[in-house]
Amino acid sequence: GFDVVSYFPTFGIPDCDSCGQGFGDFEVDYQDTSEDWWNIVDSINPIAIITFSRGYIDYSWELEWQYFNYFYWTADFTAPYYPTPAPPDSTVPLNTRRYSSLPMDSIVSKIESSGLGLTPYIDYTQGAGQYLSEFMGYHGTWYKAQMDSANIPCYLAGHVHLGGLIDWDTARQAAEITLREVIKIVIEYQDLPGDINEDGVVSILDMLTIVSYLLGIIEMNENELYLADINFDSIVDIFDLMLISNIILDN
Repeated sequence: GFDVVSYFPTFGIPDCDSCGQGFGDFEVDYQDTSEDWWNIVDSINPIAIITFSRGYIDYSWELEWQYFNYFYWTADFTAPYYPTPAPPDSTVPLNTRRYSSLPMDSIVSKIESSGLGLTPYIDYTQGAGQYLSEFMGYHGTWYKAQMDSANIPCYLAGHVHLGGLIDWDTARQAAEITLREVIKIVIEYQDLPGDINEDGVVSILDMLTIVSYLLGIIEMNENELYLADINFDSIVDIFDLMLISNIILDN
């Protein structure tokens, strides 16, 4: 089995509207969040990461696809009001995108069929809000990229925005569904992500294999298709190509 470990801030009024900074782990503060983040991942070495935050005031379960290394962020509650440094990730250019590797399609499908009355969907159109939610999502995918570069297992990372009208019990059940789908992939995902030719490294050769497949130049066998399906949506497409290019750039 797996240890599922959760860290979160606490608020004076749990069912708050304007909740403020909170206290404890991952307060709504850029510096506190980043410091807590690196201390926690260094101590527990996660093999999968799901970050959660409140999204729209509705019943949505929004899977965020991409996160940006922004210079400009929305101010938090305590000076300094913005990330330090900004952009937070000095290893890549300004506005670099990092992508979720959660099994988003299967999560959406399971939430839809759960009878919980939620509206699950994948946000492919924009980032995750340019505030602490995006900051957390970026940290998750950033950490995964670091582990990929070091060939250390961290198979999945991504962010979920949950609607502010969802009650506690429903949110718990939806989170459990999300966790189950992630754990399924972790169990299956024992090979190096994107290493289609199984030479022990994700390289331009693997990227060219996907390009050739998408152009209809070559066919891939079942195992190659499995290794190339980086986002686990059962299709090898342009999204997998973007994810593998991200892995290569981080190497």
